[in-house]
Amino acid sequence: MKKLIASAILAAVAIVAASAQDFKTSYFLDNYVYSYRLNPGAQFEDDAFTFFSVGIGNTSLTASTNLSLASFVFANPNGPGYTWGFGESISDEAFLSRIENENYFYPRLSLNVLTFGRQTANSRFAIELNVRSDSYFSAQRDFFGAFKGGLNEGTGKGTGSYSFDNMLLKSSNYAEIAATYSHAIGDNLVVGGTAKLLLGVLGTSFKINHLDAAYNAASDDWGGKADAELQFSTPILSTASMVKGKSLYDVFKDFDNYGVNGFGINGFGFGLDLGATWKPIEDLEIGLSVLDLGFLSWNPNINAKIQYEKAHFVDLEDALEFVDVDNSAYTQALNYNIHVFGKYRMPFYDKLSAGIIGTWQKYFKEARFGVDVTPVKFVSVAASAGYNTYGFNVGAAVNFRFPGINFFLGTDSISFKSNSDKVPSGRGGLTNVTAGLAIAF
Repeated sequence: MKKLIASAILAAVAIVAASAQDFKTSYFLDNYVYSYRLNPGAQFEDDAFTFFSVGIGNTSLTASTNLSLASFVFANPNGPGYTWGFGESISDEAFLSRIENENYFYPRLSLNVLTFGRQTANSRFAIELNVRSDSYFSAQRDFFGAFKGGLNEGTGKGTGSYSFDNMLLKSSNYAEIAATYSHAIGDNLVVGGTAKLLLGVLGTSFKINHLDAAYNAASDDWGGKADAELQFSTPILSTASMVKGKSLYDVFKDFDNYGVNGFGINGFGFGLDLGATWKPIEDLEIGLSVLDLGFLSWNPNINAKIQYEKAHFVDLEDALEFVDVDNSAYTQALNYNIHVFGKYRMPFYDKLSAGIIGTWQKYFKEARFGVDVTPVKFVSVAASAGYNTYGFNVGAAVNFRFPGINFFLGTDSISFKSNSDKVPSGRGGLTNVTAGLAIAF
């Protein structure tokens, strides 16, 4: 079980495969080619241009969490330097004092493989091929307490105990073919939308509703109960001939039961982005967008329940047994985003603008304020500050628009906060970096 729980945590950290993260500071930039990604109904530029990119168009990586490095790294009580919070030198009480009641880790990745588009004074279209990944891990404080206590007991004494509820680890990884079209209606309104075809490569969901297990020294075995669910889908592995009656550990340990295939598709879905921007008065724009409305339907390798309530079993890793297996397709909704925008260009200096973005989605809510200055037509620099589900952070971005080339680099999640041990304690996001290069002419 120690391996299983450790694997769950490592998987949550390693599956940086997630809903494309919206680069929100980009909204404040001038001359940004990919403005339609945040709002398909974004305003148009005055000059018409064509743009394309191959392989390095727009890449964004984010790992948001309400935990920080300071949640797990402590000053070493036995000497200089630092130590891991799960170690025996840190008490359970000290460790858990830095853990929230509800904990989240939300890694996302968007890789733009190919883009081609055209923008005029009153219309825009773009076609994209993207690789996207959206993962999510949540656990209550009891999970970390059980992991710390059980791991130390198991390592030092050959025993262990675990008890926690409501842990979820899920991930959707897919290719996306997207077509965007926007059009101006009159002088003050722009509307647009993006239609997406989704091709699933890897989808998984592992939910533990309850787990209670402990080592019995008198009988030299384990006992406890569990209620969990697992869906797993990838074309790389063909379905095992039989998983019912097997343990979770054995299924993933014995890959000889699986046929290894080449790259393929194991899920299909559709998505839709909608957006609009309205200019009620000169220099003021108001916008609204709804992104990633849609679903992915997966053909599972495993779609099963894991349940037991036993007083005795030899090894905890053999106890999580599949009791019900259903190989019918299952559907996951996309993590939709709702954005509300407002931006005002200063009438006393039209190279300066300020604005605000409100974001709402299932796992994340934020209000972000930003400013931009474009001293010359080819260079735009923006800064932003946001308060969200995970805490406070600041962002920065720069956009270079030279003849033939558009290059940008930015982040929404810079945090400077640290605790008394000089360990970073900002919770706005472990990382958020967006960069890209497009040919625009």
